[in-house]
Amino acid sequence: MRKVLGRHRAARGAAQRLLVAGPIVGAMLGALALAAPAQAASGFLAGAASVDITPPPYTQASDAAFVPACGTSAAQVSQLWPGPRPFAFEKPYIDQYGLGRYAPGDPYCDADHTGRYEAPYIAGGSGQNHWPTAVESGNGPGAQAIVLRVDGQRVALVSVDSIGLFNVTMDRIRASVKALDPMIGSVFISSTHDESAPDPIGLWGPDASELPEHPSTPSATSSGVDEYYFDFLVERVAHAVAAADAALRPATLAVANGSMPSNTQSCWSSYPYIDDQDLPVMQARDQSGKVIFTLADVGTHAETLAFSGVRDYTSTLSADWPGAMRAAFAARWPGSVGVELAGMVGSVETPTVYEPQTTQVLRVPGPFHGVQGNPDGCSSVYPEPSSGTPVSDARQFIPAYGQSVADAAASALEGGRTLVPSSLHGQQQSLCIPLENNYFLAAYAAGLFPDRPRYSDSSCTVATSASASTQQAAASGSQEAQANWLKTNVGVLTLGPIQLAYSPGEVFPFTEVRGPIDEAQMPFPTNCYEPLTNNFYCGSPLPMTPWISAEMTQPYRFLVGLGEDMIGYMFPPGNFVGGEGEVNQQPWLAYESSSQNGDHDRFGHGHADDAESVGPYAGLSVTSTLQQLLGSDGRGSRVEPGLYMDASGHLSDSPFAGEGFTGAVGVEVMPPGAKSPQKLLVGRQASGWATFDALPDPGTAGTPLRYSVRTGGVVLSSGKPLLIDVYSGATALGG
Repeated sequence: MRKVLGRHRAARGAAQRLLVAGPIVGAMLGALALAAPAQAASGFLAGAASVDITPPPYTQASDAAFVPACGTSAAQVSQLWPGPRPFAFEKPYIDQYGLGRYAPGDPYCDADHTGRYEAPYIAGGSGQNHWPTAVESGNGPGAQAIVLRVDGQRVALVSVDSIGLFNVTMDRIRASVKALDPMIGSVFISSTHDESAPDPIGLWGPDASELPEHPSTPSATSSGVDEYYFDFLVERVAHAVAAADAALRPATLAVANGSMPSNTQSCWSSYPYIDDQDLPVMQARDQSGKVIFTLADVGTHAETLAFSGVRDYTSTLSADWPGAMRAAFAARWPGSVGVELAGMVGSVETPTVYEPQTTQVLRVPGPFHGVQGNPDGCSSVYPEPSSGTPVSDARQFIPAYGQSVADAAASALEGGRTLVPSSLHGQQQSLCIPLENNYFLAAYAAGLFPDRPRYSDSSCTVATSASASTQQAAASGSQEAQANWLKTNVGVLTLGPIQLAYSPGEVFPFTEVRGPIDEAQMPFPTNCYEPLTNNFYCGSPLPMTPWISAEMTQPYRFLVGLGEDMIGYMFPPGNFVGGEGEVNQQPWLAYESSSQNGDHDRFGHGHADDAESVGPYAGLSVTSTLQQLLGSDGRGSRVEPGLYMDASGHLSDSPFAGEGFTGAVGVEVMPPGAKSPQKLLVGRQASGWATFDALPDPGTAGTPLRYSVRTGGVVLSSGKPLLIDVYSGATALGG
């Protein structure tokens, strides 16, 4: 099938160029031809470009993609296969059920011999794919590209409105960039996790939900991957990179570490309830002061319309709130390009936005509770504000949240640092991880991931299909033959005092920034569970993931999720519960076999996201590889085992008051080689609090508290940060 598909890509590509070519790409290539003077300059240069990646509307001419396989001409294709198709890239079919859209059982023309019906289905939305019928006015999915140059080295950053691109698709983009613009070196790619964009993964696809006799629970019967749309997407994004390179000009860079908008209330779907309230921002200006691009790293899902439950909304293609944020940037700085990078979005769902924008949500953790007015519905640990009205309509939410994030980013830049970077260093590394999730294995067997290989060896050198793997295992009976492995990628980009760490999935924030959690609070603290005694401490401790924000070597730290690949949710092994049979190994199998709590952990907390993870160890594998890259780039922050200390000497893994702890006045640490702990009081041995990325902590807005949910340690009297590892500190200090 792979070889047949390759033979037909040339025909598809020619047809898609009819759609891609035009004023936009013509302008891009024209700009590229005029780029020589800027490229000859030395020092720091920056350029940016944006491109629309919304599937074009269907026209009879777009049926040229299916000639001659489905008809001798585009006109004949539309006559022979008259099923309604609102967008290009939908395979021609006959609507024998009269539903106005393709359904399983309808005859269709399999022009590229993939053996499946292909259309740009919408990727997200309550477990069922949605056939797109419209595009949100002025806010269709797009892609943004930034090219940075320091002396002779050039690097591109790309952000795509997508639920998540696989690394194989990213490699296609890189190859196309190389063909268009050989001067570009590394290309770092991430997705905004937009769940109202076309599905590039294949989790969804045609289902039987609207047939006369349909299953009670809709389920995909075919992959939603549309190779025709992929050709279009790859070419569009590659041309955006080339256009950004053509627009290079001498620039300065402003960078700041802001805070998430105060009128938003975070919302979680799975334990633990820790988010990333950082809002790292950078902005480039040319020598005339004109803004080239503004980039913000935001740690929340983009799922507003997809999970609204409103049929007109869920069937609408949209860039979601990242598009609204970019529009707000463009309105503030005309002619510039806005870019959103998805941060640590794991379990951090659509927040509640309150109006007016001056509403203050206190970031003081408290009881877990439901949230009123949230478009998607989930729960929070932050209290309801004393005033303000929640924005409950999904369409209204998109501009409200986008504007709030843009305003918070602009406010941060007002106090930011302006510099001219003198160094640029990019690192990209592949790694091989075990594919442990039984649901993912079943999806592979069903052909839902047609473009992504899996491997039969732990080095990811022998690619295999589901059928080949099964036959090989049966023939040899070996454990290795039955193994399933995925190749994924991480990356680190260092630009002067700015560093971006790319992780390939929806990263739970505490995986990389820690927070108030130790071994005793993990659902699975060890690799053993005894059902009869409900003993979770009968084995060896499961490892914690490396503290990535502390491992980073530069003061301005951007943690990028869904970067270089998309492998689902990522967290430390001890946070995986697998109460629905996701894995077959211990200790999770014993818990799943004996538990009556479904996907709930020993504390009663939900773990719905486990089913969408590669397995318990993916997060550890990814962060360990990322740690190695960061280690080769320099030294990270100083970290010691420790806990927070109140005025009475009580210890806690959180600086906030609660359960007999009256609030932190300092920290107690166990320095390396020391025989007794050391107390560091703020105002004496320490001058203030530090965030988890080793910057001065701004405190909790709306309160007199000088610490916050971002606190990770203290700033010593010397002015240097000292971060405390409460995970190891709880053991070291007996807390």
